[in-house]
Amino acid sequence: MNRNDFWKQFEGAPQIDCVKMKHDIQAQIYEEIKDLSTAERIAYFQRGSEEFRREMAQRKALAGELVLREEPPTYDEKKP
Repeated sequence: MNRNDFWKQFEGAPQIDCVKMKHDIQAQIYEEIKDLSTAERIAYFQRGSEEFRREMAQRKALAGELVLREEPPTYDEKKP
């Protein structure tokens, strides 16, 4: 099976057009900032960055702390 055949076995998600979504978001942002000065544009993106950080902190708090194993599992040992 060559590389192209491998990907043909998976169905795509036709209801989602990622490129169109990206272009739509970029157009929306452009409309919001097109008349802003450089300083106002910097403030716009800083506000967005702060909002993103707050949202990620909230999600982390809701999810709780990650629990990590102290020792990695050993796969080469045979179980009794």
